[in-house]
Parts: sequence; C-alpha cells; structure tokens
Amino acid sequence: MIKCTIYRTSIMPHISKRKLEDKYVKDLFLEIVSVFERAGRRGELRQVLSQLLTPTEKVMLAKRLAVISMLSQDIPIHDIALSLAMSPSTTDIMSLRFEVGSYDHVIKSGLKKTDIVDIINMIQTVGGIMPPRSGKGRWKSLDDSLRKERITSRIKKLEERKRRTMK
Repeated sequence: MIKCTIYRTSIMPHISKRKLEDKYVKDLFLEIVSVFERAGRRGELRQVLSQLLTPTEKVMLAKRLAVISMLSQDIPIHDIALSLAMSPSTTDIMSLRFEVGSYDHVIKSGLKKTDIVDIINMIQTVGGIMPPRSGKGRWKSLDDSLRKERITSRIKKLEERKRRTMK
C-alpha cells in the first residue's frame, strides 16, 4: 500500500491571464451562489466552503469581513491595517468602497452580530490583555473581572463551535 500525504501550502490566489467572456463569468458566479444557497439550506455550507476555499482564500475573506465590520464601528483605517496585518492601501480601498455603500448588503446580512465584534476585540486587545488601540472608552476595558469573564466566555464558545464542526 502506498501512503500519500498532501501538504496544503498557503499561496497567494491568482487568476489566469486568459480571460473568460463576461457572460460566462456571470453564469459561473450565479452557479456559485446557487451551490452556496443549496448547501446552506441543507446545513452543509461550512463543509462546502472548507472544501472549496484554500487556506489563503479563507484568511483573505475573513480579513475582508473583519475590515468591513471594523469600518462599521468607526475604527481608524490605520488601526485596522495594523490589527489585521494588512496593507494600508488595501484598507484604504475598502474604506472608500465602504463609504459609497458597496458593503451595505454584507452588513445587513448580519455582520454586526456580536461574534465578529468579539473576535475583532480579541485581535485588537491581544486576547483581552491590552486595551483597544482606538475608540471611545478604550481604557474602561481594563476592568479585570469583566475582561476575564468575557475572555473565558468567548473561549468556551469558540471551543464549543470547534467541537461541533469536528463532528
């Protein structure tokens, strides 16, 4: 029996230089949306996305959602770039698109839910150890008992989710 190991590497996604006609790109996009909708109705969206997206694409999309969420919380662009280890030019471009309403549907779809806000807070505060780099009342988060309680609660939620996804 031959044993084969596949190593997943994190490489930058790229698009072929050979272009498809716009009509085909639109048709393919509609098919992607249909696959996601069907998988969502069957409760299989997480599995479909895990199989479809590379690790790099997952990070890229997660960071985009985090940027949109942080922009909706009025966090300065510079702080967003530092917190998420992104280039300032990328966050600038996303900020401009945010200002003209390009992400309104993303926000309406539930991006302002507390889970992503909690995750962003954890990123900005180095797991709750430091106060956020920006925002009103950032020093209030130093109340140790509340901070430890929030961190413990959030870690339990994340571990519970992880256990559920592993089943």
